[in-house]
Amino acid sequence: MSILNRLAASALAVALIVTGLGVVGASTAPAANALSGSSFDAGNIISDATFFNSSSIGQGAVQSFLTSHGSSCRGTAALPCLKDYTQTTPTRAATKYCSTYTGGAGQTAAKIIVDVGVACGINPQVLLVMLQKEQGLVDTSSPTSYMYRSALGYGCPDTAACDSTYYGFFNQVYAASAQFQSYSKNSSSWSYQPGRYNNILYNPNASCGSSPVYIQNQATANLYIYTPYQPNAAALANLGGQGDGCSAYGNRNFWVYFNTWFGDPTSSAGSLKTPSFEGGSVGWEPGNGDVNRVAYNDRSTAEDGSWYYASNTSVVGRSIAQDVAHPVQTGDQVTATMWFRSASGASFSGSLNLWGTGGSTEGKGTAFTVGSTWTPVTVKLPIRSSAHSTVRLEIYMLQTDGTLFMDNASLSFGAAPPLKNLVSTPGFEGGLGAWAPGNGFVNAVAYSDGATARSGTWYGATNTPVAGRSLAQEFAAKPAVGSRYSFSIWVKSAFPSQTFSGRLTLWGLGSGAPVSNGLDFTAGAAWKKVTVTTDISVSGVNRLKPEVYLNTTGNTLFLDDGSVSANILTAGSFEGGSFDKWTTGNGQINQAVYSSAATGIPAKNGSYFAATNTGTAGSSLAQTVQRELIVGDSYSAEVWVRSADPNATFTGTLALWALGGSTEVASKDFTVGAKWTKVAVGLPLKADGHTSLKFEIYERTTGTTLFVDGAQVF
Repeated sequence: MSILNRLAASALAVALIVTGLGVVGASTAPAANALSGSSFDAGNIISDATFFNSSSIGQGAVQSFLTSHGSSCRGTAALPCLKDYTQTTPTRAATKYCSTYTGGAGQTAAKIIVDVGVACGINPQVLLVMLQKEQGLVDTSSPTSYMYRSALGYGCPDTAACDSTYYGFFNQVYAASAQFQSYSKNSSSWSYQPGRYNNILYNPNASCGSSPVYIQNQATANLYIYTPYQPNAAALANLGGQGDGCSAYGNRNFWVYFNTWFGDPTSSAGSLKTPSFEGGSVGWEPGNGDVNRVAYNDRSTAEDGSWYYASNTSVVGRSIAQDVAHPVQTGDQVTATMWFRSASGASFSGSLNLWGTGGSTEGKGTAFTVGSTWTPVTVKLPIRSSAHSTVRLEIYMLQTDGTLFMDNASLSFGAAPPLKNLVSTPGFEGGLGAWAPGNGFVNAVAYSDGATARSGTWYGATNTPVAGRSLAQEFAAKPAVGSRYSFSIWVKSAFPSQTFSGRLTLWGLGSGAPVSNGLDFTAGAAWKKVTVTTDISVSGVNRLKPEVYLNTTGNTLFLDDGSVSANILTAGSFEGGSFDKWTTGNGQINQAVYSSAATGIPAKNGSYFAATNTGTAGSSLAQTVQRELIVGDSYSAEVWVRSADPNATFTGTLALWALGGSTEVASKDFTVGAKWTKVAVGLPLKADGHTSLKFEIYERTTGTTLFVDGAQVF
C-alpha cells in the first residue's frame, strides 16, 4: 500500500513521492528465522555502497531469481508472471538523474530491472525488493493488473487516485529509480536528510507516536522519503507477520526481504570480518606489538552467538585491531560499537579507537572501564582532514593485570554531523596551519607553552611593522542568503603593561559583492574572547575569510581558539514577522513579533523583533535544535534584549542546554533597561550522547514586556 508523504517532502519538491507503508496487503515478510528485530537499525537500513551498486547482479541472475521465486506462479497471456513478463519500452534521453535508457520491443522484466538500475545508478536488488514489498509482485502466484500498473506504488498517494502518467511496469521502475537519484542529488531539499536527527512517525496515525532517528546515510534517507514510517517494537517483534494497530511495515519488510534474499543490506566489501568471532578470529590481529589472544566457543559466556575473544598484555597500551578496506571521504563518519567485559570481577580499562589511514591519518577513541557485565562501547570518527582508503578498528588494553573479553563488534558508515567550527587549526595546535598574512606581511608563529595557552598547549603570536596588516585564513563554504556566521577568537597582549588594538572581520567572498562585518577590540593582559557576526546578504558567496587586523605596532598579539560557526537557530531575528520554531519552554508566556516600521521602535538586527511577557515568573521562551553534538565542541548563545518600558527594568536568565544523555547547561542572569543589551553564555561540551541544543530565555519579571532580537547559537 502506498502512502504519499506530503509532510516529509519539502515545499520545493513536486508531490509525486510515494511510499510503501504496507499496513494492508503487504504486512507480512519472509519468516526470516535467522533475523532478529533487535538487529534492525532505524538509522541504517541499507548502506550507500549497497543501494547505489548498479552492477551487483546481471540480467541472467535476475532472470534466474525471478524464475525461482515464480515457480508456483500461474499467469495468463494477459497477465503473465513476472518471470515471463515482456514489454516494449521507450528510449529515455539522459537526464541529470539517469543516463540514456535504450528501449526496445519484447524487453523482459529482468532486462528492464537491470538496465534501469544501470542507467539510474540503483542496485537492481533494491528494485527487486521494492517490487515485492510494494505489491508482492516477485513472489505472487497470481499477478493482477494493478500489480503491474503500479508496481512500485509510484504516483499513488493515499489521498487521491494514482497518476496515470506513471502507469505500467517500465514507467514505475524507471520513475522510482530516477526519483531515488533526485532525493540523493537534492538531499537538502527534503525533510529527511542524512547526518542529522529526523523525527519519524511509527504510523500515519500521529497518535501512535514518533521518535528521533539519526539517519546515517543517503540510502536510508531515500527509503524514509519514499516510506516515511519506521517499524515500532510490535512490528520488529514479529518480523514475519503482524505487529499491532500502530505498526507500519514498509521499511521493516524492505530490510527483511533484502536480508533474506541477498544478505545484510548494511554490509559491503568494506565490512568487519568475524565481528562476533563466530568460528574463530579471522581478520583480528595484534595492533602494535605482541599480545596474548584466543577465541573461545562458549555460548553461556558470549555476548552474541557462541564465540567471543579474550586478550591480555604485558605491556600497557598494546592492542587488538582489524583493518577494513573501505574508502571514506571528508564529511563521512565511521561509527563502531563493541561489547566488553572483564574476565574476572575486577575492573578492566581500555580504549576503543577508530583510525582513518591512507591520507592524513586521523583518529578518535572512547576510553572505557568494564566489570564482569557485558557493556557496549561506541566510538564515532567524523572524517575531517582528508579521504582515507582504510579504516582501522583498534582496542587498546590500558592495564597489564586481568583479561579483557570482547564480542559483537559493528562498523557502519554514514554522514558526519555538521562541522561546528569551520576554522582550520583553530587553537594553533602543532603550528600555524592555514593561518597566514592577510593583506601584507606580518610576523606570525605558533608557540607550545601550556602555561600561556588559553587551552591546549599551543597558541599563536603575531605582530606587524605596519599598522593595519592582518593575519587570516580563507576556506570554501556555501552559506545560504540570509544565513549568519560568527567569527570568535581569544586574544591577549604579549606584554601585560601594554594593550593591543585590532579589528576582527569576517568576510563572505565569491562571485557576488563581498559582504563583511568588523569589530574593533582592545586586548589586555588576560585572555579575552572577541566575536563578530556577518549576515550573508548576497548570493554567490563561496568562501569565508576570518581576519584579525593588527592596529598596534611595537607589541605582539597572542591568539587562541579561533572559531567560525553558523547560527543554527531559526528566525533568530524574527525577520518578515517569522516566529518559526520558537515555542513556550516552561510555564505560560505571551509573545508577538513586531516591525520597526509599524511601531517606530528600532530593531537591533534587521527590521523586526519579538516581544514576550508572562504572568508567572520563571516561564520561558525557547527553541530546540536537533543536532548530534561532539564532546570537546563549545557552543555560544547570544541574544539582544531590552525592556519595553523605559521606566522599568526586566530581569531574566539566558540558558543554553545540551539535551540527550547527561544534560549539560550554562546560564547567565541579566537585568536590562530600555537600551538594547547583548547577553551571552558559552557551553563547552564535556559529555557524550547529546542529541539537541535548547536556547531558552527565562522571564523573571512580571507586569512588563521584554523585547528580543538577534538570537544566535553558534
